[in-house]
Amino acid sequence: MLNRRLLRTKAVQALYARQLTAEANRLLALDHIEEAFLPNLNSMEFQDKPKLASLNKMANLALDEFIKNGELSADKDLPEQVVRVARSAYQAYDRQTKGDGEKLVRRVLNETELIYTDFIRILSMLIELSHQSKIDRERRYEDPEAPFPKSSGLNSNRVIQVLTEDKALAEEIIRSGINWSNEMGVIRKTYKEALRKDETYEAYCRVAEHTPEEDQALIQHILRQIILKHEVPLEYLEQRDLYWADHSELIRGLAIKTLKSADSADTFQLAPLTKDWEEDREFVEELCRIVVAENDQYGVYLEDQLKNWELERVALVDLIILKTALAELIHFPGIPVKVTINEFIEIAKRYSTPKSGKFVNGVLDVLSVKLAKEGVIRKSGRGLIDNK
Repeated sequence: MLNRRLLRTKAVQALYARQLTAEANRLLALDHIEEAFLPNLNSMEFQDKPKLASLNKMANLALDEFIKNGELSADKDLPEQVVRVARSAYQAYDRQTKGDGEKLVRRVLNETELIYTDFIRILSMLIELSHQSKIDRERRYEDPEAPFPKSSGLNSNRVIQVLTEDKALAEEIIRSGINWSNEMGVIRKTYKEALRKDETYEAYCRVAEHTPEEDQALIQHILRQIILKHEVPLEYLEQRDLYWADHSELIRGLAIKTLKSADSADTFQLAPLTKDWEEDREFVEELCRIVVAENDQYGVYLEDQLKNWELERVALVDLIILKTALAELIHFPGIPVKVTINEFIEIAKRYSTPKSGKFVNGVLDVLSVKLAKEGVIRKSGRGLIDNK
């Protein structure tokens, strides 16, 4: 089932991508300013290039102040043209960056929902492999160069029969848009190069009758050792999901749990992705919204903590991880401090530099104590649990 660490990871991914797009939008804004102060080669009037270059430089500095503060300082005495051009560039930058941020959050949430589609795809793959087994067993003439036992097969397995006959699964396959008609090559190749060459499956097919336990053991073996490990199906799944490395463990758990329930039609149940998707969605959206809104304040907290560092020297991923952790520490009172710190340490270990886990741990340990003493971090309910 979907866990909070993956949701936290999705928030960090969205915020990281937003930072990259913000920098790209800033470069576009600088291009807009430069274009505004280029010499007009069609004009008959004298073009003061040094002056234009000076105005361009002032507008660039004004743009960065707009980005940082949302407005220019009252004591700034700049030419009206500089202010107008810089404001116009900033407005375009701000509009585009906000739009990009919203799209990126939606994208990571859609990616998360597609985990369930990949889970259904794997169940569907098992059904398609059973169809190949049926065709193989019904073949009248055996290949003399590659004989294969036919006393039983995947299509006669009780678990597969439950999957094949379940209406809810059939509806999910259709709803998920899963159709193998254009990808049967993957199924046939998996069957021939992986399943038929598997010693456990071959031994299973030599015996005509099997216990429910044997049927279940075979399906679990095919799932874990063939679909999720053999290069043919694994390459296919990785190509479909850019974040397969992040999602595969959850998909594996959903599939194992579902298949274990498939000993009979009465017990079969599709494992849910989450208990409450709306709550999970809101958690990611809220984390991202808070980090964007409180970005400058979090920068102040971190600058004060990292007195011997410049924030520019901190890896961008680490900086975003720290700010996302601060958002959770401060604005989610029901989550214990230690839970938040431990979760973001693990995210740093997986997605940043080898030393990032210790770095994030050191910063958050000290900063969480300091902010709690100042009353910035206030926990309640389950958040008061001290998970040492």
